[in-house]
Amino acid sequence: MKLALFALWLALAVAPDAVMRIAGLEGLFAVLAYLALLGWSVVGLVAAAFIPQNLLRWVLAALFAFAAFFASTVAAITGDFLTYDAFINLVGSTGFAGDALRQYGSAFLAPLVLSIVLLFALGLPPQMRFSLPRFTVAIPLAVVASITALLFMRAGDGARGLPASYPAMSYAALYAGESIVNPRRPREEPALPLAEQPGRHVVLVIDESIAGHYLDFNDPDGVATPLTGPLGEVQLANFGVVPAITNCSVGSNLALRFGGTRKNYTETIASGPSIWAYAKAAGLRTVYIDAQRTDGALHNAMTQDELALIDSFIQFDDVAVLDRDLAAAERLAAELESPRPSLILVNKVGAHFPVHDKFPDSHMTYRPVLPRGGWSDVSDTGSREGFDGSAESWRRYRNSYRNALSWNVGAFFERLLTLADLSSTVLIYTADHGQDLEVQDDVRLSTHCNSNPRVSEGAVPLLTLSADPRWQVPTSALGEGSHYRIMPTLLQLMGYEPRAVEARYGPALTSTAAEPDTFNARFNARLGQSPDWRSISEGGLSNPVALDSGTGPREPQTRARRQRSPQR
Repeated sequence: MKLALFALWLALAVAPDAVMRIAGLEGLFAVLAYLALLGWSVVGLVAAAFIPQNLLRWVLAALFAFAAFFASTVAAITGDFLTYDAFINLVGSTGFAGDALRQYGSAFLAPLVLSIVLLFALGLPPQMRFSLPRFTVAIPLAVVASITALLFMRAGDGARGLPASYPAMSYAALYAGESIVNPRRPREEPALPLAEQPGRHVVLVIDESIAGHYLDFNDPDGVATPLTGPLGEVQLANFGVVPAITNCSVGSNLALRFGGTRKNYTETIASGPSIWAYAKAAGLRTVYIDAQRTDGALHNAMTQDELALIDSFIQFDDVAVLDRDLAAAERLAAELESPRPSLILVNKVGAHFPVHDKFPDSHMTYRPVLPRGGWSDVSDTGSREGFDGSAESWRRYRNSYRNALSWNVGAFFERLLTLADLSSTVLIYTADHGQDLEVQDDVRLSTHCNSNPRVSEGAVPLLTLSADPRWQVPTSALGEGSHYRIMPTLLQLMGYEPRAVEARYGPALTSTAAEPDTFNARFNARLGQSPDWRSISEGGLSNPVALDSGTGPREPQTRARRQRSPQR
């Protein structure tokens, strides 16, 4: 039974990936080198299966099985191999593990069954007439160590096509090694000079999972919002669809809170002052309105050290998920009534999956939609029953997504503009990342955080709202926005000297300097890797309204933003 289970696992879990890996290699030497590495990895598993000590054998069996389950589940959800960058993103999102289980329940099943097969294939006692030496336990450990060393030399790359246990275990070893070699450095204190005393509220609203080209202020076919109509004394500066920092929540939120340029964001996030520290040094009150989590839970890699710099931390424990963005709008409007200048950061619920119940029936403008009624209490994730990744499921998903935008973006701004006094406020609105909402030649269930993302995952809205006559954006600057310009804008609004700010953090949104049109698909560029810059203009951005609603036979229209140079 032990050997049969092991053979079954190799046939179902290893052979398909090995065939795909060999098909992608060029040259006999590359194929032979891969086969040698694959054989060496199988030797490690066989040695683990025949360790004579029962306890050690079962411990290693559990480790190999869990690692295989982890890597295989990620591959099943994203439709792609688990990279080191993706592994680090997942480490930063461990608080969402329970939500992920509810979100992708069906995708967990096959990897779970195969991992159980591997567990018993390795753990069951071997029936042998001879005994193996005790040092057999060192063989699988040596195999893991050698593969880890290989990945280190290749900057985390090279595990594709190996048994799924090895990438996860080696990535964990690499991450632990990096943490030991590069311990956390003490954060710098704010040292930028102040040019003026702050005299306004500075607000950053970070929406969740918003495709900028799905909104009416960027696309005539987009979801209706009040931002295209008369706004009275409020001035809107729309930068259009711009590149995010990266296509995953953790990286974008971290970089928005700590700043940094395309060249130095890693160092800045590691040891630079946070936006909260700058606000406190400038004499502003700090407010964090978090509509995504409850009961004091932190996310997007926020720490207790950051939290200590926040004067007012607001969550909505007793408010239904459906109503939290409107509650955030009301609380934001109330905070703006304070005479004391403040920095306010808002994390919205937005349109993160599941989108089935993120809008009331009154906002079901787009039909047909996904099954409703089972996800009303889930902020970020939930079961995908009724969603199988087919073209028809994606059609319903996009319609549900548009309805969610109508409620959590359109109704949010309608409520905010009705209640808020923006006469001494500058509000910057964006999203953490965009969305991949199309089914093409591959079937993936995830809409962002993919290691090989489509350009729509990095395309987000960016605009400012203000009735403060001191806030002016040159028309020529409106085509040059990006996430990287938000931190320097916030600092200048707080009163910091513009030239000093630009020297450290780059140009602000008021600058007419050219801005690269790229987001970073490899935010966690470690071990000598370089960021992977992707232009959001390549291939255009599609918003197939007529096709999804069934109102006409026309094909999806490509909505390309103004072309900019995809500089690095």
